[in-house]
Amino acid sequence: MSPFGSKRTLSRRVFGTVFVVAFAAIAVFTVVGSAFLQNNLAQVTRSELHDEAEIVAAALESTVNDIAVLERVDIDNTRLTLIAEDGTVIYDNQEPASQMENHGQRPEVIAARETGHGSDERDSSTLGEVMLYEAVLLGNGQVVRIAQAQAGVLSILLSFVGPLLIIAAVVIVVSFFAARRESRAIIAPLLDVDLDHPKRNMEAAYAEMVPMLERIESQRQELKQQMRVLADNDRMRREFTANITHELKTPLTTISGYAELISSDMVVDEADIKDFGSRIYREAGRLTSLVNDILTLSNLDEAERSESNDAASVLGSTEPVDLPRMLETVQQRLEHVAHKADVAVFLDAHPAMVIGVPRLLDELAYNLASNAIRYNRPGGSVVLSCGIEEGRPFIRVEDTGIGIAHDEQAKIFERFYRVDKSRSKARGGTGLGLAIVKHAAAFHGATIDLESEPDCGTRITVTFPVQVLPSVSE
Repeated sequence: MSPFGSKRTLSRRVFGTVFVVAFAAIAVFTVVGSAFLQNNLAQVTRSELHDEAEIVAAALESTVNDIAVLERVDIDNTRLTLIAEDGTVIYDNQEPASQMENHGQRPEVIAARETGHGSDERDSSTLGEVMLYEAVLLGNGQVVRIAQAQAGVLSILLSFVGPLLIIAAVVIVVSFFAARRESRAIIAPLLDVDLDHPKRNMEAAYAEMVPMLERIESQRQELKQQMRVLADNDRMRREFTANITHELKTPLTTISGYAELISSDMVVDEADIKDFGSRIYREAGRLTSLVNDILTLSNLDEAERSESNDAASVLGSTEPVDLPRMLETVQQRLEHVAHKADVAVFLDAHPAMVIGVPRLLDELAYNLASNAIRYNRPGGSVVLSCGIEEGRPFIRVEDTGIGIAHDEQAKIFERFYRVDKSRSKARGGTGLGLAIVKHAAAFHGATIDLESEPDCGTRITVTFPVQVLPSVSE
């Protein structure tokens, strides 16, 4: 079904509108035409009455028997009245003069006495019609008046009833077919709208419809994007669940196996017991690191999804962090790991401060440095540096390790993704370090820049926004 309603309903509405407009136009034209016709007829009649009044007055001026002259005057549908100087009706060709009231105060009589000629248009109290009056003053002080009935607008309209009914019938028939055809043509672009592909209809659509179709297309694209994001999130959730299960299962299986061997007295040699205990301790530590990383990521996810400060407060309080001192602490904590891997760690720290969560910033730097050592070569080096460039603080970790292929650089910040799985497993990596780096940087509004070539090393730079440090009161 069309988004604009059923075809029949819309067609009826358009037809009804066209028909009403057409009929209203005819009605208005009829009324205006009748008024125009009545006005023209009145002007013609008034002009004729004026001439006739002048002729009758001239005839009366040349005779001594006014009534005899007036009785011989034969003017069709015209009323002829002679009024004395005091307003008494002397003669009237339609009513007995003796029964008529005084006409001295009639407007046309007053005007004739003042200017010699008077005109008026009014309802006649005698005939009950709209009458046109023309009066002329005679030399003896009398006034001769000629009047004629004039059809009004209503009378003209009533005379048009028959033709109007015929015209209305013709208009109804013509309007029906014309409106039906036009309504179909008008609603055709509306009925052709395809909400699944709005752009296909833009060329044939009305100009007024284009913004609506563009908005529908925009909302459709946004919905598709949201569906893709939801699908990606669902896929990532399932992959994350599967990876967590696998990563937790491996150390738990190892711990359970060694513990079972010891508890069943299958290991009697002190050296083997000590070795198994060491392995259990190492796997337990790996398990602890994995759980900690999962909790950290969970807190970061919650903070990113929530707009309240309560979720962010789970990660810790925000305060100024001295980057050189933090990197120095990271270097000291990784000194033993770097020594075992035969990797030298150098510090190139310049003054820089960042307002953030100390624990998150520490994990960000620690994970970058730890990865740089883990994926390095014997005899290689790692440089931890910080400072300010163009007003923005940064942390940079550069190594001389195995590097990252170009097709893998976009994936390394995904959870549980490893460039070299065997090396990471052997050295205790959880696969969540760079994912924590990504989310911690996003939490602080920072950007991550990765530069790497296979067999040439990697440089990762985390650049923070310009910092507004709180003033220290003395």
